Amino acid sequence: MNGTVRGASQAMNAATTVAVLYPGEMGAVLAGLLMRRGARVVTTLQGRGPSTVQRCRETGVIELDSLRQVVREAAVVFSLVPPAQAQAMARAYCELAHLSPPGALYVDANSIGPGLAESLSAQLAEHGRGFVDAAINGLAANAASGGTLFLSGPRAAEVAELVTPAMRVQVLGDGPAAASALKMALGGLAKGLCSLFVETALLADCHKMLPQMLEATAGIYPGVYAIVQRMLPTYALHAERRATEMAQVEQTLRAAGVEPVVIEAVRKVHQRWAAAGVDSLDGSADGPVAAILRHLSASAPQPDQPPAGTTDPAKRV
Repeated sequence: MNGTVRGASQAMNAATTVAVLYPGEMGAVLAGLLMRRGARVVTTLQGRGPSTVQRCRETGVIELDSLRQVVREAAVVFSLVPPAQAQAMARAYCELAHLSPPGALYVDANSIGPGLAESLSAQLAEHGRGFVDAAINGLAANAASGGTLFLSGPRAAEVAELVTPAMRVQVLGDGPAAASALKMALGGLAKGLCSLFVETALLADCHKMLPQMLEATAGIYPGVYAIVQRMLPTYALHAERRATEMAQVEQTLRAAGVEPVVIEAVRKVHQRWAAAGVDSLDGSADGPVAAILRHLSASAPQPDQPPAGTTDPAKRV
């Protein structure tokens, strides 16, 4: 099958059916935004965990019996899975792509490197379906008010129309992997700042200066502290996933011919956190890193409130 995508204009209309695979933490938020824009949002819960099932039902996403049925009905499919599962998800879609509506689009919104994004784009083209590379920058809790959906690919503007103005959207051009490349750069920067902060905070904690350090950082480096204050408390749930994402950033740098000296260290720090099992902010987790997480969590602003030292809640990386 040739790589020409036909019927592009048929993919989007007032009653577009959009699939979100799957409605996890970020997927459920995206589903809610799409529904707010009038889309009919569907998914399948085959093989999914109880938390995903609960989010799906709380959000009001329509549950279909199988992936086959999802592909048959959805003009647009958003893939939101762990990075290691992105390729398998695209492959499963491609196997059923002949059932999809004319001009159907597959949107990969996972934390993958640009090399894999280009590969997925080629796979979708071989099956006569469109591909849009997507990257969601920001936390699920404030995606609508402070997040940005970056899009790239020849049909990125069509996806932007589905989401705007429920969420900030930026189209980066026609390249099949520009959004993933930007995601790697921004993600590596933010996680690097968190890693550096924790190590220096450990130094302060050893000398019983942690509260003073946090106060000074908020006053002297408000931008850095805002990033840390927003991101670090979420590591209790996402340390392992972020370690995987850092491995993706490292691979992306190596593929570009850049030796990832700092990024490699950041990846190792994240793997150490994931292995340590820092899984609670309520005081049950022991150790100085957990203490820092708890301290930051206790002082964290609500999603729509500006963090300490800033006036613009939209400022982020």
